[in-house]
Amino acid sequence: MARSFFNPGVFHYVLLIFFTKATDAESPTSHPHQGKVLPFQAGPPKVELDGKAERILSNGKPFQSQIQLETSGRGLVIQDVKAPTHIVWEKILDYDNYAKMVPKTIESENYKVHVHDDNSQTIYTRMKVGFPLIKLEFFIKHEYKPELNSLTWTLDYSKKSDFDDSCGYWYVIPHPSNPNWSRVYYSVELALFDWMPKFVMNFISNKALTDATSW
Repeated sequence: MARSFFNPGVFHYVLLIFFTKATDAESPTSHPHQGKVLPFQAGPPKVELDGKAERILSNGKPFQSQIQLETSGRGLVIQDVKAPTHIVWEKILDYDNYAKMVPKTIESENYKVHVHDDNSQTIYTRMKVGFPLIKLEFFIKHEYKPELNSLTWTLDYSKKSDFDDSCGYWYVIPHPSNPNWSRVYYSVELALFDWMPKFVMNFISNKALTDATSW
């Protein structure tokens, strides 16, 4: 049975610890490029869940799969959550309070939010995490499209983040057999600078996407 609470911080934990050198949110310094990794597309993932996957999910475990691209695939984690979709989205979108919810996060704030005519949103968020002797900062541009049950993100390339590139994806729908629960899909891709500290590299190599979906 799925667990009874939802915390988006553990999903983002893999994402949140990979960055070094603080920059002010209003700094004119831009990122050294405008994107290297292929951004995710909003909408349902091209993944079919078979009987084995459904059994794993029904036992409260995350299921790991792949999103197939033209020439490669990306890891995808699916988790059933004992909360309706609107609660899940409230938690995911509560970026101003991630510092209260996410381990190691010391600052988190939206610095720009655009609400569009179709109720979609573009949300720009600065986050900073802390380790002994080091603080890490990054800037993310989120595209929330409620009509597609999706949120995707890339770096905000107008600001300089402390990792090379990143993109990610959330997809949240009602559970197929329990409308008061949710089925949550999550994926992220990271490109790291060569100067990344060794302990951060070790964390990345030792943590799979399934670790990020521990509820």
